[in-house]
Amino acid sequence: MGWGIVTAALLAAQTAAVDFDALWNYGDPAATEAKFGAVRPAVAAAGDHGRLMELDTQIARTQALQRNFDAALATLATVHDGLKPDEARAQVRYELELGRTLRSSGKPAEARPHFERAKNLASAAHQEALAIDAIHMIALVEPDPAQQIALNREGIEFAKISTDPKAQRWQASLWNNIGMTYQGEGQLDPALDAFRAALVLREQQGDGHLIRVAKWMIAWVQRLKGDLPAALAAQEALERDQAAAGDGDGYVFEELGEIHLALAKREPGHAARARAYFAKAYAQLKDDPDLADDPARVARMKRLGEGAAE
Repeated sequence: MGWGIVTAALLAAQTAAVDFDALWNYGDPAATEAKFGAVRPAVAAAGDHGRLMELDTQIARTQALQRNFDAALATLATVHDGLKPDEARAQVRYELELGRTLRSSGKPAEARPHFERAKNLASAAHQEALAIDAIHMIALVEPDPAQQIALNREGIEFAKISTDPKAQRWQASLWNNIGMTYQGEGQLDPALDAFRAALVLREQQGDGHLIRVAKWMIAWVQRLKGDLPAALAAQEALERDQAAAGDGDGYVFEELGEIHLALAKREPGHAARARAYFAKAYAQLKDDPDLADDPARVARMKRLGEGAAE
């Protein structure tokens, strides 16, 4: 065998062994789809059919995140037809991504049975991280806030006793989701406690972006509680961090707009700063896919950034 053939074979084996999750950039699903497409031929050539099916479920997820639901469902239909009985991880991920696609397309009730099946399949296959993922998705389609919190706490306890680092990392996300539920119910003190618990875990994990998100959540609730000085200090610190990195965060700008808008009721001089921040927020977020289902929020940023009255 020539060295060129050996090198190509080694490269194919290395590519086929890539951790799919490490390729994810949830903020740019189109780029992630391209990455998955680039490694797919090597995964197929490696002959591990289960991994190929698993990769295709993640391609479907990128399509759903781009709101191309028909393409996602078509990809998942192909996976369903190709799955073999012994491909446990691929079966779990098929159920998860079908459920996620249905939920994102406005069908949460249809999604839930798929998440339940994913949880049961993952537990039976000792895929702890995927089981927790399924639990967290069940919580997202559960209509009762108390049950949402209970499910997320179940996931936290599961993650605590797991020996899988990926499962353990779920704790921060689950605390974040508990905080969101409490906030939605107007229970701001327990929401703040949950977001602070998430921040402690994010700082242990060391992902700078997720640490900033956790700090943003805390400052958001501080504003909602009326603690404007603390909220302002926290969001301005985040703004400085982003500026130092040569970037800006539209969600930070939006919150700074809200804080200055609230302060303007006491000190009119804040009105101009509120207007400037809302304009910056609108410029960055007007095409954000995460706000596609909330056009009123985007329109409000535009209106306030143009100086309209609240």
